[in-house]
This record gives sequence, C-alpha cells and structure tokens, in this order.
Amino acid sequence: MVEHIVNFEARRDRQDRVRVYKLDPDDGGGSFEVAGVNDRYHPKMARELRALVNAGKYMEAEAQAIIYIAGKTDFPASIASDNAIRFLLRDIAWNRGPTGAVRTLQLALNVPVDGKIGPVTRKALNDAEANPEDLILGIRTARDTYERQWAGRKPGNRYWKGLVNRWNKASAIAQEYL
Repeated sequence: MVEHIVNFEARRDRQDRVRVYKLDPDDGGGSFEVAGVNDRYHPKMARELRALVNAGKYMEAEAQAIIYIAGKTDFPASIASDNAIRFLLRDIAWNRGPTGAVRTLQLALNVPVDGKIGPVTRKALNDAEANPEDLILGIRTARDTYERQWAGRKPGNRYWKGLVNRWNKASAIAQEYL
C-alpha cells in the first residue's frame, strides 16, 4: 500500500530513481523532499533520505521512505478492516496527518467531526465497510470538503488540480483492493 503513496509523492530522475526535490516556498513542506518526506515535518528522515540519494543509494532511500511512511500511517489504517479503506486512510494520513484522516473519514461517514475514533465513528465505519465502493466515493468527496474546511485550500489554488488528481488516483487504486 505504501509503495503507491511513495509513487504518488516521489520525483524521479530519468532512470526512475527517487531524487531530492526542491520545494516551492508556497508548498508549505519546507525546502526539499525525497519521496514525499519533507524537511519541514520530517527533518531528520528527510536529511537521511537526501544523504542516501546523494550517495547514490536510491533503492535504499526509497525502501527507507516506504518504511517511514508506513510507520507514520499505521494508526489510521488500523481502524479499518477493508484494505481499500486502509489504503485511503494511509494516503490521507500522509498528507493531512492522523487527525486529518479521521476527520475526513468522519465527513464521509456523516458522523460528528472531532478527529477522534470513538464508538460512533467505529460503528459507522463498520457499517459502511459492508459497501466499500460507496465508502470510497464518500471518502473522495470528503477529501474535497476537508481541504476547503480545514486545510484552507480552494479550487483555483495553484495546488488544487494536483490535489484532485491525487484523490482520483487514490480512489482508483483503492478500487483495486476490493
């Protein structure tokens, strides 16, 4: 699952190896990233990955990024029993943190949005996982709502098209897990 997230995030060279990518100052993720691991939110790991890439250890850098991202997204993924939903929660958590993943899920489930996994959210998720196709669509819609309400991004923002593309790709990959 996490390999898909790395593939969404990673900038690659002509040999398809991960590379260090200089971020636009408006991005909000710091000055650089490797496979989606940026130096603002993950400074130590970003520096380690950059050192591996600079040493020509591209495969090792990518493998380390996968392990790191998996560890950072294990909790949100663990609340679901369906692999398609686990994948989407990992993807959301990597971009918006665990609380953002839970809020997005709560929006999709039409339960009170508090960013916490309580009995109401657990029951609604359990019920919704009986029809994961509908839940995938609900999560896709909820990602849009979350960006507008909590992340402050709106259509027309220079990153909006990329976000929409990401959500659509993630939803398509989630379908493959059904």
